[in-house]
Amino acid sequence: MNIAKEDLNNTHAVIRIKLAPEDWKPKVDKTLKEYRKTANIPGFRPGQVPMSIIQKRYGKAVLVEEINTLLSDNLTKYIKDNELRVVGEPLPMENKVDLDKEVEHEFGFEVGIVPDFSVPISAEHKFTLLQPEIEESLMEEYTEELTNRYGVVSNTESSAADDLIGGDFVELDTNGEILAGGLFKPSIINVKRVGAEFKSKYIGKAVGDKIVLNLSELSKSADEISSMFSINKDAAEKLTNNFQFTVTQIHHIVPAEINQELWDKIYGPGKVNNSEDFRKNLKMELMSIFAPKGERKLNNDMVEHLIKNTSITLPEEFLKKWLMRVNKEPLSEAQFNMEFEAYTQSLKWRLIEDKIYKDNNITVTPEEVQEYAHQLAHRYMGHGVPHEQVDMASKRLLQDEKEVNRMYERLYESKLLDLLRKTYTIEPKEVKRDDYDKLTESAK
Repeated sequence: MNIAKEDLNNTHAVIRIKLAPEDWKPKVDKTLKEYRKTANIPGFRPGQVPMSIIQKRYGKAVLVEEINTLLSDNLTKYIKDNELRVVGEPLPMENKVDLDKEVEHEFGFEVGIVPDFSVPISAEHKFTLLQPEIEESLMEEYTEELTNRYGVVSNTESSAADDLIGGDFVELDTNGEILAGGLFKPSIINVKRVGAEFKSKYIGKAVGDKIVLNLSELSKSADEISSMFSINKDAAEKLTNNFQFTVTQIHHIVPAEINQELWDKIYGPGKVNNSEDFRKNLKMELMSIFAPKGERKLNNDMVEHLIKNTSITLPEEFLKKWLMRVNKEPLSEAQFNMEFEAYTQSLKWRLIEDKIYKDNNITVTPEEVQEYAHQLAHRYMGHGVPHEQVDMASKRLLQDEKEVNRMYERLYESKLLDLLRKTYTIEPKEVKRDDYDKLTESAK
């Protein structure tokens, strides 16, 4: 066997593999002998079929399979041993070979190669970490939520301005009829937070009453609507139809007093002992709720910077040829160009990731994945669940190959982002919450 690379240019090459009969013949002969032991051919006892018949019936298929295996294994090994940064998949060339002849055959494969490059990571580059200003009004809202959560709840027959109304939401069509296939969800309306101009229609209601409403009466925020119905934000933004709300329960809450008893219930005995510490905890909790959007925006900014400022020479001619060959459906020129642009941007980021991992010796061990699986299981199952159940849940996660691959990806990504944060200069900037929401709206 002989393997050699012929460079067409710095991003495009042909890898030629020459196979001689001694490369494939021993394995082919062995396989055919195994076939002979079990072949069921009329007129012959098992194991007594002449090899000439076995060869005629199965020889070509076994030969092709063995040659394909040899080509695949050795091409992969050559690329790995020579540390070639190959993108796309090797494309078999038109190899004119006559497999009926036991002579040396040559097979060629086109490959796209990315030359070495550097990734611009240094403290000279500065990024802004947006942080929400925790206004007094937000602190008051959160305090109210906590005092209600730990307050005394009672059922009442008629809703008042401070009550919670539980019921079923059913989406209506433009004619006011129930929309087939529309949203049907149970949820709760906090009368106190209903817009002032609509509040009266929610007061004095009893179990069984129906209210026709638009979700904009309850909140202008798609995030709040998505939380209310446990749907994603995009789906929440599309809920513009009216709804019929049927009252199923009415809760009256007497808020808990803000004192040591409340603090002990929330944080545990003796953890918070005065109003100042209580406010500090509230602020930290609110930051943990809102800060992730700023963190995601920072991550996006760093990634976009790397994609924009890392100079990578892609084998575009080869990639276009490869994409045209692997696309099952014919595409117009405009469609193909859009797909090619999206693919190359995604490819560029994968190359940058791999380069950073290699240059900085970033690895993820099986032990780290096991620990991460345990954390996920604990998070899913909540506090108070016996350790044995958490261990069983984490083991089930580790038996799912797709889930394990996702865990590896998350851990690698987390280590990469940690490296970027430690290397780049990160400057925190506090902004008003309305501005914060607008600036971080697109952060995924």
